[in-house]
Amino acid sequence: MAGGGYYMLCCWVFGALCCLLMLSHTGLALDVSQFAQDYAPYLRFDQKEGDGDRCFPHNASDYYNTRLAGDWSRQCNQDYNTISSAQIPTYWHAQTCGYHLHIAYWTFYGYNHDCDCCSGERDAWWEFLVIKVRDWELSPHLHEVMFGQKKGWYTRIPGHYETHNVTHPVAYVGKTNHGNYHDDGGTGTCCYFEDFRNTGDKDQHMKTWLNLVELRQGNGEGVESWMSDPSTDVWNGQQVPTFRSDWDLCDLTCCTGSSLILCGTCGCFKSDLDDSHF
Repeated sequence: MAGGGYYMLCCWVFGALCCLLMLSHTGLALDVSQFAQDYAPYLRFDQKEGDGDRCFPHNASDYYNTRLAGDWSRQCNQDYNTISSAQIPTYWHAQTCGYHLHIAYWTFYGYNHDCDCCSGERDAWWEFLVIKVRDWELSPHLHEVMFGQKKGWYTRIPGHYETHNVTHPVAYVGKTNHGNYHDDGGTGTCCYFEDFRNTGDKDQHMKTWLNLVELRQGNGEGVESWMSDPSTDVWNGQQVPTFRSDWDLCDLTCCTGSSLILCGTCGCFKSDLDDSHF
């Protein structure tokens, strides 16, 4: 009897531990989702966005289905109401990297206007922002923020970027090429930091946390069809985030390009950190 009782006790303890592990795993998933909400970016748009084929963010699923249906007309969201009423999603995925949590936020645009008189125009464009939550399981706090633009990026540390309501990093969006920057300004050329991002009095902005959609790989539940499609024809030759080489958020560098101010890629010029690991 004593041996049987001991066996039953061990089974009970083992079962309880399994339940706790399952609950812990479930809680972890919920926590990651909550972190994605808490630290999602606050996007600010140029005052001319929405005019003359200057486009606001677009629903990637709608764009994908439109192209699959054979409609290759220009897809440019000029309706700010879709932004202010949170109809357009921002796409995210998270990854634990050591003691820290990295969360990438992706915005899709149906069209990029010329950045000067005659160049820079293209259909379909993705831009991203990555945040690092340091010590996320013990003492979580927002720290580095990576701003992506024109196939490059740079990183700023706390105090060197703006926040909205403390936890939401502010990104200024380029008017034509839609890169994300930590500051406003720009002179209106095609050079790396010169896309106009003058907010003016309109204060057109996007609270991305009001409509977040998780990016998922594979074909499981919650995976939108475009997320599992590796073809690039629909996106004018560009890969969707789930198939990009920078999907692994633990393998990112803090900046790309020159540390001198150039017209070409020079993300490291405005980066607080060098091209070491993010």
